[in-house]
Amino acid sequence: MMPKVSVIIVAYNMAREIPRTVQSFLPPYQEKLEPGDVEILVMENGSSEPVPEDVRAAWPASVRYVTVPSPSPSPAAALNLGVDMSRADVVVPVIDGARMASPGLLHYGLAALRLDPDAFVGTTGFHLGSERQPIAVLSGYNQQVEDALLASIAWPRNGYRLFEICSPGGSAGGAWFGGASESNAPLLHKSRYQELGGYDTAFDIPGGGLVNLDFFERAVNGKHPYYMLVGEGTFHQIHGGVTTSRSVREVEADGRTTFQRYTDQYEALRARPWKIPERLPVLFGMHRPQCSKISLAAIKSISGLA
Repeated sequence: MMPKVSVIIVAYNMAREIPRTVQSFLPPYQEKLEPGDVEILVMENGSSEPVPEDVRAAWPASVRYVTVPSPSPSPAAALNLGVDMSRADVVVPVIDGARMASPGLLHYGLAALRLDPDAFVGTTGFHLGSERQPIAVLSGYNQQVEDALLASIAWPRNGYRLFEICSPGGSAGGAWFGGASESNAPLLHKSRYQELGGYDTAFDIPGGGLVNLDFFERAVNGKHPYYMLVGEGTFHQIHGGVTTSRSVREVEADGRTTFQRYTDQYEALRARPWKIPERLPVLFGMHRPQCSKISLAAIKSISGLA
């Protein structure tokens, strides 16, 4: 049986986070899909502490754990390899393996692609915790606090309760209603991914720099339809990541910020400054009661009322 969708998850020193991410992309957590509908490829990209063997052994046959040969500090090559290995016509490149999904993400993403097969379907990124994690860590937010937070909503019993314990990520301050600069679990046909050239491996800074923002910009600024799933999203677990464990705008010893390094590389590769895409998406999906608090805060933020 051919899967309907292949989810490619890059793993790098996320032994705690990857099991939750995998569970969140599998039925029955993913609603209105059967077990055979979803294929997952976990791309092990050179972790010093990989996912334990006993955890991997408990995964269903639809989950493959792939050791990336000659792993790179950037996740780009691992994502491209995973897409090449995937069996489904629709792919979901998850550049950050710490991002759990909401329960309808795959169902509504596939529905949007049935409406417009050439579409790029974006999903909004959130951080677990009451504020963005680079800020939250300054007040003691850590993995133990996060574990307790997830236990407080009895995850994974109702995945939509994640919206009660999250905040919009830095790339999506307006949640579904403002201009996004990236998507951490987009859906698109494999043929479209290949037409775009996949993720550009020239973005070789550890963590990839602006590689995900570059892919997103190329995907949404073309002639094809662009959707954003309202009421769905991904939720980042804290793990000491390059851009989520500290501010990328903090001035370092050489007088530059991490974000300046990223934008300098982007400009060198694209011969123009990076900017947030101006194109706005068509919203698609279902807004749920659990999303109300985050939506109200986002609308106030982009309206200047916060």
